Amino acid sequence: MQDESFANSVMVSTDVRRAVPLLPNSAYGGLSPRWSAPSGGSTVVVTNSTFGRAVREALRNHVRADLLVGSPLLQSRLLAQRSVHAPGVQDLREMLSETAGVLFANAHDRKLHRVLDLTYFNPIAKQEAAAEHLGLSYSSYRRYLAAGIQRMIDWLWQQEQAASQPETWTSAVREERNSVAEFSRPSTTRRLSIVVLPFLNLSQDPALEYIADGIVDCLITDLSRALPGSFIISRSAAFTYRGRQVSVRQIGQELSVRYALEGSVLADSNRVLINVQLIDSQTEEHVWAERFDKERKDMLQVQEEVVARLSRSVGIEMIRSEARHHPGGRRYPDAADLTLRGKALAVEIRVTGNAVQAVELFRQALDIDPDNVEALIGIASTLIYQVLNLFQTEQREESLDEAERLISRALMLAPDHIGALKARAALLRARGRFADAVIANRAVIARNPGEPTAFNELGLSKLYLGATHEAMQWFRRADRIAPTDPTRWTWLQGLGRALMQLGEHEQAVEALRQAVESNPGSRRGRAFLAAAEALAGNIPQARHHMAEFMRTDPGMTVPRFVTDRSSVPVSTASPTYLRENELVLDGLRRAGMPEA
Repeated sequence: MQDESFANSVMVSTDVRRAVPLLPNSAYGGLSPRWSAPSGGSTVVVTNSTFGRAVREALRNHVRADLLVGSPLLQSRLLAQRSVHAPGVQDLREMLSETAGVLFANAHDRKLHRVLDLTYFNPIAKQEAAAEHLGLSYSSYRRYLAAGIQRMIDWLWQQEQAASQPETWTSAVREERNSVAEFSRPSTTRRLSIVVLPFLNLSQDPALEYIADGIVDCLITDLSRALPGSFIISRSAAFTYRGRQVSVRQIGQELSVRYALEGSVLADSNRVLINVQLIDSQTEEHVWAERFDKERKDMLQVQEEVVARLSRSVGIEMIRSEARHHPGGRRYPDAADLTLRGKALAVEIRVTGNAVQAVELFRQALDIDPDNVEALIGIASTLIYQVLNLFQTEQREESLDEAERLISRALMLAPDHIGALKARAALLRARGRFADAVIANRAVIARNPGEPTAFNELGLSKLYLGATHEAMQWFRRADRIAPTDPTRWTWLQGLGRALMQLGEHEQAVEALRQAVESNPGSRRGRAFLAAAEALAGNIPQARHHMAEFMRTDPGMTVPRFVTDRSSVPVSTASPTYLRENELVLDGLRRAGMPEA
């Protein structure tokens, strides 16, 4: 759970009675001097990224009292609440170790706690040795470490927000207080926060409880992967509500979360019925619902498919809902507001104008918080997919160069951020580095096995590498997991192309017809559909679709379609792809696209 942008910046009041003597700037490890506590007390702004860096540095310096004495966390309200005296190094150490102990107390998180313990609290000399001691590969150890650190940052930041109450206001701030109160007050309810409540087992057999619990367990994990910047309540806390008659509103208040996901499972010997509802805990409004009716053949496969679809859909619906709660036009938007609104637009990138508006909102968020990882990735991803989807055909290289710089910065701030990893994989495809893109997408899938966009990206790279049958399976897997996804048209279009190249023209027509229906504005979709219809022998329909395409792209020729309407550098594609793609080009000619 990354928290580089979705938590609010808050106004933190420094109490002079608890102030720590100022240290030279070098003692703050490069952190903003906004953490300082001037004599007489003042109100200073602390951003989530600044707070996160302070936590990371304090963990690294946990056994070094001489370095830890300079930690800006010694000035936090959270630490001040723990002690009647001015907080010291030992108080900070205890807070960090106790936080890790509480957050990772359940069996599912025990390995995270061991990784943190052997790295910071009772450190082994080298991280490689710690990984070997735990029986982990070094890459797995680093992933566990990054995940544990981020969850600690998320939790401590939430507690800092809850502890922070404005006490000192200048006359100018006091004059504006009524109009900006909603933005200047800290809130303990995080915007993208959710609890996945235990699903009800509606079956007569109590032994089937494992099905419901298994779905919830996997969903908690996958949501945290699929929705960086979110705050997901742990299983141990969520399951305290099993069997209790408590309203969603009360649960939201007790856990300080905005959303709750409820569900039920009904299974018999043949079928499994699953119903889920996403609920706004503040209004108890049903935001979204989904129903699954599956054959009970392979429960592991059923669970994988249900969890993958839910994690993707729930994340999208939460973003949409929060964007509706924080619409544009407010006088004092913060970085989180702007990023959420940008994300909501980027989800529907196929809508004309959305991409440009999204990038502008992300840039405004960076003006407020330069370390906003979600905004960095938001700009990069939007630029890349504008190029790949041919929404932006001018300044292709400039767009990709900027995206590469932003991704590099995002990965420096959050090395395991799945959004950055996804953006990097897409960038590699856009550059024509298909083999590298395959490796990068497999890393994304390893981190989030239910990510349909990664399946699509892997399929497209395989297509250009000439592994057409394998590409087709990845496209179908994406569609099986996310049949209602707003980006479904991309993998249906890829599937149609693969089927055409393999000579399965009737199936190609059906896939491409659905792709065009999902995104009528696709620049190449209707041309591919025309080609498939022609190859299937339906020339009148093929010419109809080609005429529709030529109206939106007049003057197009087959050679120009190969170069100007390619989302990747054609010269980098494999000979197998180029040979198979000749069949598609023949379909374009039959449908009426001129040769010159």
